[in-house]
Amino acid sequence: MRACTDRGCSAWSYEQEFTATDTTDPQAPETTSITLTGPSLDDATVPVAAKTCADGGCPAATDGRLTLDAGADGERAAWFEPDLAKVPRGARITSARLALTPAECGTDACTQRPVEIYQLYEPWATPHTGTGLLDVLDDAPFTEAAPADTQDLAPLVQSWTDEQTGEGFAMRLPGAHAAPALSYHSSRSTDQAKRPRLVVTYVAPAAPAAPEDLRVNAGDGGLLATWNPPQELGSSADGAEYTAVVTKADGSEVTRATTRDTHLVVDGLTNGTAHRVTVTARTPYGTGPATTSQTLTPAAVPGGAATYREIVQQYADARSAILTGKHPTIAAALAASPRGAAFQDLLGAQAGDLGRTRDVLARRGQRYTAMSTKLSDVLVGVDDDGTVFLRAVIEDSAVLTDTGPTDPGEPDGEPEEGRREQRFTFSTNSGAPILHVEADAPAAETVLPASASAPAADALETTDDSLGPVSEVPDEPIALDADGLPVEEAGPAAGKPAARIRRAAAQVSGSGTLSWASRNVNTRWEYGQDCTNFVSKALYYGGHMKTRQGGRKHDRAWWQQYFLFGSIKNKSYTWAAAENFRRHMIRYRGATYVNALSAKPGDLVLFKWKKERGYNHVAIVERRRHGLQLIQHGSSNRTSLAAAILRYQGKPNHIERVIILHPKARS
Repeated sequence: MRACTDRGCSAWSYEQEFTATDTTDPQAPETTSITLTGPSLDDATVPVAAKTCADGGCPAATDGRLTLDAGADGERAAWFEPDLAKVPRGARITSARLALTPAECGTDACTQRPVEIYQLYEPWATPHTGTGLLDVLDDAPFTEAAPADTQDLAPLVQSWTDEQTGEGFAMRLPGAHAAPALSYHSSRSTDQAKRPRLVVTYVAPAAPAAPEDLRVNAGDGGLLATWNPPQELGSSADGAEYTAVVTKADGSEVTRATTRDTHLVVDGLTNGTAHRVTVTARTPYGTGPATTSQTLTPAAVPGGAATYREIVQQYADARSAILTGKHPTIAAALAASPRGAAFQDLLGAQAGDLGRTRDVLARRGQRYTAMSTKLSDVLVGVDDDGTVFLRAVIEDSAVLTDTGPTDPGEPDGEPEEGRREQRFTFSTNSGAPILHVEADAPAAETVLPASASAPAADALETTDDSLGPVSEVPDEPIALDADGLPVEEAGPAAGKPAARIRRAAAQVSGSGTLSWASRNVNTRWEYGQDCTNFVSKALYYGGHMKTRQGGRKHDRAWWQQYFLFGSIKNKSYTWAAAENFRRHMIRYRGATYVNALSAKPGDLVLFKWKKERGYNHVAIVERRRHGLQLIQHGSSNRTSLAAAILRYQGKPNHIERVIILHPKARS
């Protein structure tokens, strides 16, 4: 794997090792089926292209029949609006199928013809007319044309229950050519058995199962506990909250903590005293059973934990001093650090990158005027092979300042913030500790269960087969200068739609996307490369972008959906992989290209590396000041576009293309 990606960057190459553990497939949970019919499934026949109606459109017909027609006199469609009040929030929808009774013969044995189902992205306003329906109708069908009862509307119903909305859907005949009309019994049919039925099957929300693969490593005066989420989360909640309790061998409680992460560092423990950890998962629908570790005993490390903490802190400070210009050379930074001998080789390997970043910023009239690194949740211990490690949360802060004149009222500099969890490994030289590796801690600690995590992780892999012919979807990269950074000169936005989209389509909420991202940027990552999954969730939960059905690898699809009897949430490639996501936004969402000057909060920035076939990172624009400021699941949760590019400048696999997309169509 590449050692340095925007999802996590280390100064030295390392191999990410995953361990698969044998687990049995989860038992199929009980499902509940309800049938929505009659008053709970409203419907109407709607002339959507009749030639005899005025500009306002023909009114909907609400009688005993639903008629589909694409003949010479115009098109008629059918509209349905289910009342989902009986489906509990948090339920995992496993199936939703519409059953219709043809009116011509009055039995279900009649041959069913293919139809197209379109979701509404906004409620159909009254008075109900054909023109009004077209104004709120998606421009593409939910899935390929097929008989109604073979189309599974589970993702559509899931989005309605998640958001507590339900705009309804419309049914049309495929194509615009003349075809015999179809007629079905409506919700007002005098024969109740022949009324339309939407059969929704779901797993009722319940408490999650126990966390899995709990592992505890002892350190000097503390411990690290890591675990995997429950295979059975119990609801459609986006992840669980965990409570970890540390007890002594006699059962007395030492401490407890609550976290959204699947790991926890505990300090303040007594060396030489045995401890164990118990972890439970909780969602809004209950608390699950506990998982308890074996006992383990914290022990002091050779030379004391403070020594290793000093080395890591001074290493981080030396990097900052070079970037800010406080020390012009690596030698000067090492000379100013009492522990410099412990990290001189590691820092020396970065000399070219650090100096290049500083020089490029200077040519652009910018420089870092402040930069600091804070270590927290520090644990120092000894691995099984005798290697000393330090694990810590690294909180970076910096101020990027324009060296030229600024407008009155503008701040002197733009703050940048980042939060990483890093693992530092030491060797020795004649007994003296030497810092030689810095790596992403969660990646190094990940254990994948064979039956659950492996299928989910596969959703993130953008292999050559999954990417397909990348050239089929042209892009319009923003202009980069000789240093590879965005050109900030004034000019019109590109503004070109990347794909044709219905003009009346409801817009993705940029402010909603950004608001969700800001609230959730520090929540746990679901995957080792979580950038696209994070952006998709922000668009879905915050921007209210609707899911689209289709094959898991198909560019038109965009969904997260339950499989294995509703026990595991799977995701389409477009939801979780950046290149597939790019193609989906361009082909099926009418995304508009904009330049760096015209980008707005909630817009999307995608990056392509030199040696990659497609784009493989995406971030969200947070604001524009001193360039674009980004929010993401990456090596820094908050950074600037320039800083993200500079991180790879001078490397063989540098960032060579950047596009900025403005999401347009919610459906």
